[in-house]
Amino acid sequence: MKYLFVVFGGGIGALLRYLSAEFIKKVFETPFPAGTFTVNVVGSLLIGFLFTAFETRLLPDQFRLFAITGFLGGYTTFSAYSLETARYLLNGEARLALANVLLSNILCVAFTVAGMKLAKTLIPAP
Repeated sequence: MKYLFVVFGGGIGALLRYLSAEFIKKVFETPFPAGTFTVNVVGSLLIGFLFTAFETRLLPDQFRLFAITGFLGGYTTFSAYSLETARYLLNGEARLALANVLLSNILCVAFTVAGMKLAKTLIPAP
C-alpha cells in the first residue's frame, strides 16, 4: 500500500512540474530557465515546511510518503538536495554543506555534459 502513495504523489508532482514550467516559460519569455528555477524554489520551500511538520508529528506517515517522497520527488529532486544541505548547515556541519553544494553542482553539470556527448557518440545523427 505504501508504494501507491509514492506512485500517486509522484505522478501528480511530475504533472504539476511540467504544467508549472510550461506556464512560467510562457509568462516570462527569457533564455533563463525560469520554470525550472521556480519549481526548484517552490519545492525547496515545501520540503522544508513538510519535513518540519512531520518532525512534530502533525501529519501521518502515509502523507509523508505521498508528499515528500512521491509528490516532491516527482515535482523536483532539487528539494531533497536543498533539505540535505540545509540540515548540514543547521547541524553546524558547514563543510559538509559546502561540499554537497560544490560537488553536486559541478559533478551533476559535468555528468550531464558527459551524458550528452556519450549520446552523440553512440547514437548516429538522423
